[in-house]
Amino acid sequence: MKALYLAAVEEKAGKTSLAVGLARACSDQGLRVAYRKPVGWASTYREGRPFDRDAQVVVDALGLSQEPEELVPVLGGEAPRAWRPPEGAWGRILAVREVETDLLILEGRRWIGRGFLSGLSDPAIAGRLSAPVLLVARYQGEPTVDRLLAAGRLLSGEAQLLGAVLNQVSADTELEEVRGYVVPLLEERGVPVVGVLPFERRLRAVRVELVVEELGAEVLVTGDPEAEVERFLVGAMGGEAALRYLRRIPGQLGVVTGGDRADIQAAALASPRVRVLILTGGLRPERAIITQAAERGVTVALAPQDTMTVAEAAEGLLGRLPLSGTRQLALVDQLVREGIDIERLLELLG
Repeated sequence: MKALYLAAVEEKAGKTSLAVGLARACSDQGLRVAYRKPVGWASTYREGRPFDRDAQVVVDALGLSQEPEELVPVLGGEAPRAWRPPEGAWGRILAVREVETDLLILEGRRWIGRGFLSGLSDPAIAGRLSAPVLLVARYQGEPTVDRLLAAGRLLSGEAQLLGAVLNQVSADTELEEVRGYVVPLLEERGVPVVGVLPFERRLRAVRVELVVEELGAEVLVTGDPEAEVERFLVGAMGGEAALRYLRRIPGQLGVVTGGDRADIQAAALASPRVRVLILTGGLRPERAIITQAAERGVTVALAPQDTMTVAEAAEGLLGRLPLSGTRQLALVDQLVREGIDIERLLELLG
């Protein structure tokens, strides 16, 4: 069995989406592929118990028969008591090597710097599992190269560096630079680059039903719960200015504004690309807004918090709840097929 450990050099680097894409691509080549996340993150609760949402994403995306909890032997958290390994943690982590498969894809912690205090760091886990590490980085110029080289040093002595994937590269302004200059630079410094993936805003989209659920908002008008939002806008200007702004911004939109701002609410509902209107301050809108939203099939939700708090929470959902539908899975397949050298990756794995 071959094992591959995905470690991110910063948060939201795209490990889960890459894990799914690699699993699907390798399965297409006839390999049996399994997924595990040795140390997960208690990002939410299900049936009163801490739960790692990424595991559910992978189960749904790959059509696995296991329960998500079976894929995550250990859960981490923020409380000081969670800074030490729970009893039996290493035994549960090492047991993932018993999976019968051709390729075991292991997803690391939120970023490679997590877990040094507890002893459950990516270098330690990958080393104990004898799993070469594939670093995943969001491309942001020179700092990304520095982070990759620094991560390679963190691995030294504990785990083997397999290579790197540069993710979310701007196709308009950075792709040529990355392929022509950055990749050779990293290769010269001993970091094989097995993939360069362009930025795809649609992969950051989140479904309306998940937005409402995560914000704990009250639904006033039920639109299409499966509709996707690619970016959120804060409505704080006048109605006419808001309408002009909405016309210029691309993608599928969510608008966050005060419950008393009927002018902005009307402007948002006049845009065909607004999928959800989130009203803040616990202030209910005028009946005309409710009627207009119902006619257009736009979800309207009411949150008790202030506008900036809700906007920051909503923005934080983008890219954190990946792979929300068939369209996004197709995008992942395309990105991996066109941007990852699967043959070289498998060759490096030996």
